[in-house]
Amino acid sequence: MLGLGLLIAHICEDKSPKTAASSDTTLSNMGNEAGSRKTKKKKSPAAILTGLGIFALFVGVMDLPDSIQYLVWCVDNNTGISYAVRDVAQNCIWIISGGVMLLGVKRLRDGQRRKNKIAAIVGDSPYMQISEIAEALPASRSKTEKYLQQCIDSGMFGEKAYLDMRSECIVIDGPAPMSKKEQAAQEAARKAEAEAEANLDEYEKILKEIREINDKIPGEEFSAKISRLEDLTAKIFKIVQEQPEKQKKLRKFLNYYLPTSMKLLHNYQQMDAQGIEGKNISEAKKQIEETMDTMISAFERQLDALFSAENMDVSADIAAMQNLMKADGLIENELTDKLQ
Repeated sequence: MLGLGLLIAHICEDKSPKTAASSDTTLSNMGNEAGSRKTKKKKSPAAILTGLGIFALFVGVMDLPDSIQYLVWCVDNNTGISYAVRDVAQNCIWIISGGVMLLGVKRLRDGQRRKNKIAAIVGDSPYMQISEIAEALPASRSKTEKYLQQCIDSGMFGEKAYLDMRSECIVIDGPAPMSKKEQAAQEAARKAEAEAEANLDEYEKILKEIREINDKIPGEEFSAKISRLEDLTAKIFKIVQEQPEKQKKLRKFLNYYLPTSMKLLHNYQQMDAQGIEGKNISEAKKQIEETMDTMISAFERQLDALFSAENMDVSADIAAMQNLMKADGLIENELTDKLQ
């Protein structure tokens, strides 16, 4: 009985999308020619299995009491027991078959409802993240992947649909989106580029500010010192732009030394613009002028410190080359010692 129900359900399954579309077109043309002719709709497998399941349960349940009573009588009279047991077993098989078919109906309907819900979730999107579908169902990630693969295998999303595990999404049509790793790399590159542009704007702003201060100060000697400070600052900024990893070495320089130097230059320019040489103004200007030499020296050392890694690399390359030359007999030991 169970095999018969499953066979009938398989025979009565809906046609494939392509066949159904062709059939619908043919029926539509026939309908236009014949006028008001209607097509007969086939029953779904779920409806057939439901009918068969109820019928099997009814047969088994109705006949089981008589079979049990007959078995009891046979046992009491010690005759025909095997036949009575067979009747009870047959009734149990009817009941089990009916129950299995009804459970199958429930599973079919649950699966169809789930497919309809997945179709509604995906909608017209060319692709969608599996995690978003799992959250909307709701279901676990593994079960959602299984459900989506079933939908793809049934042709629900068309022939081009597939699961792309690299980007962790279902692709309905067109190319797959970037993976999370690629998105993270692109976002990091975009962020680094934006940060570099922001730093460039900030660096240009500082250099422009130094030039404007210098233009407002008439003294040639002090103006030359400001120009030297600007030149050193521009070279430091250029190295940081070309090698951003060295920016962490300039944390104190950028956060304290440079802002303090700019503050002193602004103070000097403001006092020089007053046009008088009072005691307080003269002493403050003299202190700043004397400090300029210290600031220039500090900026020079800061610039030199940025090349410490290059110095180590150069020394290592020279030492390696000298050792190789010595091993190959290309240079004498005394010459090597002099080079060292």
